[in-house]
Amino acid sequence: MKYFEDLKYEEISEILDTTVGGLKASYHLAVKKIEGFLKED
Repeated sequence: MKYFEDLKYEEISEILDTTVGGLKASYHLAVKKIEGFLKED
């Protein structure tokens, strides 16, 4: 949503009914998981 729809964290948090802090934490963890998968290959 952030990159494909160019939404701000505040807008995404409203859509997903979560806090901005929680969203940023989840986003950070997801990025780390993706990096881990890419490093395995």
